[in-house]
Amino acid sequence: MKSGRLLIASLLLLAGCAAPGKTHFHTLAVSPQPPAQVAAFVAAYRVAIGPATVPDALDRPQLVLVAGPSRSVFSDAENWSAPLKREIPRVLAEVVGQRLTAARVGAYAQHGGQDADFGVLIEVRRFESRPGDSITLEVVWTVRDRNAERLREVRSVFVEPVSVSGIAPLVRAHEKALVALGQEIAEAIEAISRAKR
Repeated sequence: MKSGRLLIASLLLLAGCAAPGKTHFHTLAVSPQPPAQVAAFVAAYRVAIGPATVPDALDRPQLVLVAGPSRSVFSDAENWSAPLKREIPRVLAEVVGQRLTAARVGAYAQHGGQDADFGVLIEVRRFESRPGDSITLEVVWTVRDRNAERLREVRSVFVEPVSVSGIAPLVRAHEKALVALGQEIAEAIEAISRAKR
């Protein structure tokens, strides 16, 4: 019981007890890979990642911290630098683009998905942050062709442990989960593309 009170107290401290004007902004990022040779690059196909949908509770600037089985805390002091429904497709497009060297990959918002041979719809079901414990990412993603025909639909769940307190370790763990998701998506598109040749 005492440990539960300590957890809630620390979450409230993270969520709202910072001095006014001390808002921190967090961006999801991935490690860049060495650039491919692009001088004479002609993409064999195009991939658009997104659009993405997120639950209403997550569609806000503040980080949402899980404080218990049925309780979450919104952190006014810790904010995302851009909406998650834009950040997630952007990060996934970077990961998929690094893997699919024969493709031109972009987030849906970058070019509206026009002329894409494959589109990947992202439905985020869980994007949970448990300080000092873990993160959980649950996504249903669907690959469609240019005629909107569904080629594959997959539910992916990633849980990354977080043993250090603070917000930065949670953000890094979410990045790790998104990299793993991007690799799954890239493998699926690669397999579909090979089968169509």
